[in-house]
Amino acid sequence: MDGAGRLTGSVKSWLGKPAEAIALYRASRAARRRARSGQFRIRRGIGSSLALLFLAISGIAGFFIGGHDAGFRREYGTIPDALARAFGFGIRQIAVEGASELARDEVIALSGLDARASLPFLDPKDLQENLARVPLIAEATITKLYPDRLRIDIRERMPYAIWQLDGEVKVVAADGTAIEPFNDARFLRLPHVVGKEANLRVKEYATLLEAVPELGAKVRAGTLVAGRRWDLKLMNGVDLKLPEESAEEALRRFWTLEKEHKLSERAVLAIDLRLPDRIALRLTEEAAAQHAEDVAARIKKLGGRV
Repeated sequence: MDGAGRLTGSVKSWLGKPAEAIALYRASRAARRRARSGQFRIRRGIGSSLALLFLAISGIAGFFIGGHDAGFRREYGTIPDALARAFGFGIRQIAVEGASELARDEVIALSGLDARASLPFLDPKDLQENLARVPLIAEATITKLYPDRLRIDIRERMPYAIWQLDGEVKVVAADGTAIEPFNDARFLRLPHVVGKEANLRVKEYATLLEAVPELGAKVRAGTLVAGRRWDLKLMNGVDLKLPEESAEEALRRFWTLEKEHKLSERAVLAIDLRLPDRIALRLTEEAAAQHAEDVAARIKKLGGRV
């Protein structure tokens, strides 16, 4: 029994040492893990990055506090626009389609496009609204074509005539709508009408001139009289008084006589075509006085009294 007991204790003592060593190793490793998990370790480069970030923020703050941003915007536009242009998104090509009365540069200027703008940050609606406020432009469409092109499509209100009323002169469309004040010499080629509601009858007036195309070049303007008939003012200042009805026929009759007798080139103030069977001439004061003298001389010559 005693021998067996000593053998059993000896075996236990020998087996316990490795187990104790293993237990101590595990406990030590767990302690190291807990220690590592509680430590705060700064990665390499974090400090330098934070320092650079601080310097950048300080520089930006100084840029704005010092008022340098206003000068930058005047020179280069907004910061987003400047960055976009630096990456190749500036507006390098602008195509304008649909313009006939307006020149390409006029359309661009009227759109309000900023030369410092960039394509990504450009709002087409702003440009379209600016163009829509131009009376000569009926509608406009702006298209961005990346990376650096812009297209402007417009539809113009076509000027049809010049309308004068109470000293004001305006350019009007074919339906009589006033487009804009007359301030451009290029519109002088348009028919010129004068009088209340004459703008609403510009097509009628144009048709009247087309009845005798050769005469059209000699007409300066047409005045609507009492909303019923037209008086034509010739380039030399002579008035042609047209009838309310059959005005085209009266013009053709006048032109036949004009080609042969040059009535408008005589000393007359007005030629009245309102009567279908005759033409009445209103002479200038000098011509009227001379005519009276001629008549008196003829009467005397025939033995009569003046």
